[in-house]
Amino acid sequence: MQETAPQGAPWAPTPRADTGPDPRRWWILAVLSLALFVIILNNGLLNVALPQLMRDLGTGVRGTQWIVDGYALVFAASLLTAGTLSDRYGRKRATLLGAALFGAASLVAITASGAGQLIAARAVMGLAAAFVMPGTLSILVDVFPKEERAWAIGVWGSTSALGVAAGPIVGGALVSHYWWGSVFLVNLLPVVVVLVAGALLLPESSDPTPRRSDPVGALLGATAMASLVYGAIHAAGDGWTSAPVLAALACAAGAAAVFVRWERRHPSPVVDFALLRKPAFLGAGAGNMLLFMGLAGTLFVLTQRLQFAMGYGPLKAGLAVAPLALAVGAGSALSPGLARRAGARGAVSAGLLVCSAGVLALAELPGGYLSVLTGLVLAGTGVGLALAPVTDTVMGLVPARRSGNAAALNDTLQELGNALGVAVVGTVLARGLGGAGHASAHDPAVRGALDGASGSAFRVAACVVAVGAVLAAFLLPGPHGDGTGGIRAAEPPEDRSDDRPDDRAAPARGGA
Repeated sequence: MQETAPQGAPWAPTPRADTGPDPRRWWILAVLSLALFVIILNNGLLNVALPQLMRDLGTGVRGTQWIVDGYALVFAASLLTAGTLSDRYGRKRATLLGAALFGAASLVAITASGAGQLIAARAVMGLAAAFVMPGTLSILVDVFPKEERAWAIGVWGSTSALGVAAGPIVGGALVSHYWWGSVFLVNLLPVVVVLVAGALLLPESSDPTPRRSDPVGALLGATAMASLVYGAIHAAGDGWTSAPVLAALACAAGAAAVFVRWERRHPSPVVDFALLRKPAFLGAGAGNMLLFMGLAGTLFVLTQRLQFAMGYGPLKAGLAVAPLALAVGAGSALSPGLARRAGARGAVSAGLLVCSAGVLALAELPGGYLSVLTGLVLAGTGVGLALAPVTDTVMGLVPARRSGNAAALNDTLQELGNALGVAVVGTVLARGLGGAGHASAHDPAVRGALDGASGSAFRVAACVVAVGAVLAAFLLPGPHGDGTGGIRAAEPPEDRSDDRPDDRAAPARGGA
């Protein structure tokens, strides 16, 4: 059922009769998945272009961390505000506006002539992506009935993971034939398709009782995240106990403390603390963040190891990572059945453990591509198993009118995981290399140092994902015989008396 805006709003959608599920819903899912795919693709699109970037822009590991993280960090820092605005002004409107801005920023990135300009363009792309991503999930929840929603979320979640995996492949193919700026050309056609098809197909929805904005809370949250990532990245060169790094971490802690205090007193906080008090949300949110932290860090290191230590070109390195995408799809196909039998707890914790084992295999198995392939297949399968039940758990904890804000909070944790993965795991790599750098990678001694440093980085990434598995095992609900396989949270639902009838507990739309 479609929600409507307050009466008299100039952008209010026309209510449609509740005659059953929207017959266009699978086309709508295709548009939403394409929008999600292109913004997630850009998290890893530059990974295989990093060696060329280092040469052309004269930057090192720290500079490339900022080029990669400039996107993910602004993405994460803007999501909560973007989700609140999309709930207020319309999710379709926010999604299409974000897609248009994303395309414009991609054009700037294509012509960037220095690291600073490229970082700035990537930051604007991150801001645009923040307006796209929450709408994709909240519109999906709105148009799919209960019995189809888990599958639709599975497709949506698989698209997200496939975007992470496909980034190195697409980037590698382009960098092998063109200059590094060509990796941003791939954004333009999908953006045009999303804008045209989205204008025709996507339904508009919004919160009929929108919350007040909270710019102070949004600024404090962004400051805390930015300071944390800044400290982690600069630890690569300065060390964890250096004055700049300690100052950044102290700033992060202080901003976080003030943020919590402010949010608890604000009548319409950007973070719903009632949601944070639910064990199911903590387990799902932490599992999601740590999963993507481990995955993003692993891909950041692996694409460099393949090129610098194993001698692969950009295209070959991208293709070498391709099995991850296939494994994600296989894991996603198995996920609904596993969730029905074992609940969210079993599906998510099992997926995270399998992913952790795959990342660890990259560090511990003998050298050569066979060990890389084994690790990627395990890691991708684990991602596919975990992602849909994690997302479905979060979205099942809130009323439909608040889906944009809940989706934004879920996405914030995921993107913060991406940013921290590149920052922390990349810093382990840089510290392990010491002064060796990548410039002399043809030297056998340097290759040996890179192998050792990447092994340490993979072990850290594997531990991060394993911690997520432990938290999921303790906090997520198991199977309860509720017809959803335990994916829905065990806590009682919030009062929805002011919402539309909750089709999650009602017969399917159009049914008797």
